[in-house]
Amino acid sequence: MNSHRFLISLFLSVLIPLSITAQTETINLSISSWPKDLSSVDTFRNEQSITPQGALISLIAALDLYSKNREEGTNALILIVDSSHLSQNTNGYKGFSLSRNLSDLIKRQIEQHPYLIGSYLPGSSTSNGYLPNSVPYSFTLTANRFSGREESGTRKLFIPSSGADSPRPVTLKRNAKGVWKAHEFSSLLVGIKKPVTKNAADDL
Repeated sequence: MNSHRFLISLFLSVLIPLSITAQTETINLSISSWPKDLSSVDTFRNEQSITPQGALISLIAALDLYSKNREEGTNALILIVDSSHLSQNTNGYKGFSLSRNLSDLIKRQIEQHPYLIGSYLPGSSTSNGYLPNSVPYSFTLTANRFSGREESGTRKLFIPSSGADSPRPVTLKRNAKGVWKAHEFSSLLVGIKKPVTKNAADDL
């Protein structure tokens, strides 16, 4: 009986790590320039959103712009989110506006955590106030066996935050024109660890 249990334990010790490894996919994405305004976000997403991982990074770029310029960031998000988050509006950007629920969520969370989006950019940390490195950027995203395949038109990817203990999921959907859009990303907007604040008197 003891030898039987030993063999089972040995089998599981080998199988489980292999299973976990097989379920995790790493996706590396290099970005040579980072958009700073609505026009450059538009160009950026046209180049990147041919893949779900590019669409996710385009979303981060739009949210980063929003944290610096609410009006331009809102318009950038209209270009990047799935149509389920939009409503037709003759006074809106290109005839659309963000849904009230999404607009309120983004506004509330970024106002409460102005450093939040910086945590998704390379080089940021709690100790440097979530200030990212200068470009170029190298992003490392992950997927698992529940992420779906690109052929299905829906893909869930995970992006790390330097202020959270685990990567956060974003679900992307491909539209009728073959462009990937951000469908579900509420986890990106959850608060993170507060940045370490430096006491100016420490330098005296």
